[in-house]
Amino acid sequence: MNMVSKIVKSPVALSVGGLLAEARAARGYSLDDVAETTGLTVAEVTALENDTDFDTSRIRRTAAALGILDKI
Repeated sequence: MNMVSKIVKSPVALSVGGLLAEARAARGYSLDDVAETTGLTVAEVTALENDTDFDTSRIRRTAAALGILDKI
């Protein structure tokens, strides 16, 4: 079973931010890792994970970096 399968089968419906945060944690990535990979700041990644930033470009970029773009 891959990491994405574990996320999708969670009994609780996650928000987009929750899905991003869980995918990041499942891969063992830090906020700094995701920020560096996506070109975003740590504050921007945090805002996405906390559902306080709904910029679709940032969401898609982060989801793609985490390998879950098809789940968003």
